[in-house]
Parts: sequence; C-alpha cells; structure tokens
Amino acid sequence: MFFLLSKTISILLEPLVHPFLLMLVALFARWRRKSRLYRACVFLAMAVPLTYGIVPLSQSGLMFLENRFPVPVFDDRPLDGIIVLGGHTGSGVISMQRNQPQQSGAAERFTMGIKLHRQFPDVPLVFSGFSGRLVHRGWGEDEIIQRLLSDLGIFDDRILFEAESRNTYENAVKSRELVLPQPGARWVLITSALHMPRAVGAFEAAGWRGLIPYPVDYKTGTDFDTVYNLKGGIGSVRTLLHEAAGLLVYRLTGRSASLLPGAQ
Repeated sequence: MFFLLSKTISILLEPLVHPFLLMLVALFARWRRKSRLYRACVFLAMAVPLTYGIVPLSQSGLMFLENRFPVPVFDDRPLDGIIVLGGHTGSGVISMQRNQPQQSGAAERFTMGIKLHRQFPDVPLVFSGFSGRLVHRGWGEDEIIQRLLSDLGIFDDRILFEAESRNTYENAVKSRELVLPQPGARWVLITSALHMPRAVGAFEAAGWRGLIPYPVDYKTGTDFDTVYNLKGGIGSVRTLLHEAAGLLVYRLTGRSASLLPGAQ
C-alpha cells in the first residue's frame, strides 16, 4: 500500500503539472467570482514554470542535500562489505527486448561499486533492488546487473543480489536479512548523493549501524555554471520535490531515523 501510494502522490510533485493545477484553481475561483484569486492563479500558472529556470533557485536545494555527506577516505581498518542501492539500471522492457542491459543516468552507483570491489576484493558486494516501477515488466534490476557483470567478464561468488526490494526502506530491511551484519561491522553504502540522506535514515531505522556513506552521481557542482536554464531547472525542481517528499514521508512513517540525516 505504501509503495502504491508513494507512486500516486509523485504525480502531484511533477513541476509540469503545477500550472494545470493552478489553472484548475483559477477556474474554480472564476466560478465562485473570486476575481483576485482568479488573477493570482492565472499569473502564477505562467510565472511559476519560468521561475524554475533560475538555476541558483532550482539547484540550491539539490546542492544542500548532496553536500550532507562527504566522499569518505578509507583508513586501515577492515571493511565488512559494500552495498550498492538499485535505481541505476535502465528499462527492463528494453533490456529484455533488445537483449542488452540498460543503464540509467545513475550508472555511477554500479561503476563505483565495481571499483570498490576491486579495491576490497575479499568482502562481499551486495546489489540491492528489484524494481522501483509501479508495474514491473521485463528484466529486474538483478537480471540487468548480472548481465552487465557477465558482459564485463566479472564472475565472483562474493557478489550477492538482494532482488526483492521496491524502495529504499525495503533495500535496508532485506539487505540486512541477507547479510546479517554483526555489531561493529563496517559496511560501505553507495547511492546517489541526493538520495544518500534518505538512504542513511532508512538503513539506520532498519537497524544498521556503522555505515560508511559513499555518495556518487552528483547532479550539482560546487558552484552554479549558469544563471538561467529552463529545461535543467524544471528537472532540478522535479528531483528536489521527489526527494524532499521522500524524506518527509519516511520520517512520518518511521522509515527513517531522522528527518534530515547528515554526516556527524
């Protein structure tokens, strides 16, 4: 039910839907003869999408979330394992129909997982995730990743797959059931920098301790490269609203240990 509800609510977070919602309110206001409200909604329906293109405005929230956790520097203490969260694979349908594994824009999750696996070859590498789609079709994430590994000539029984989870909290719960981390264990958690606060909160709520967050797949730099970009700004707002809503809902439902996790 939670998974279905989260996918339904996400429609309201789509920036391109906002002007239509405002126009619906405007029509209601005109019907009720609320002229001030009508004019305000018509103006906002035109102005809000244009405002999203102001890059310092649309990207500041993303930059704030992406800076919550720094990239770690490993010391001499041993690691116990590496977890890569799903969401980095492309369409399961296209992968199946074309018989070719697809990756998404978050492919750095996969490549960093492989890099760290080569750096620490004696610890398990867990790929966690099945599908985040409301109605799944085609290959699952585990099938795509296994095919990618095969194509790259990587065959290692220390690479494990958690192939049931549909969201971040399930990633945490089911990965813990798979590897049974011991008290004091040190596991590296790899996911997109923007997603890392929610992921850490979910893993801690599921009972994980001693995680080492390793953020990748940055959407922002350390400064703004332009002042106005309408397409990029709308995309940034879409991503920010999705993640902000996820943080809030996870905290309210007990799926996160805190509202805005960050480095201690």
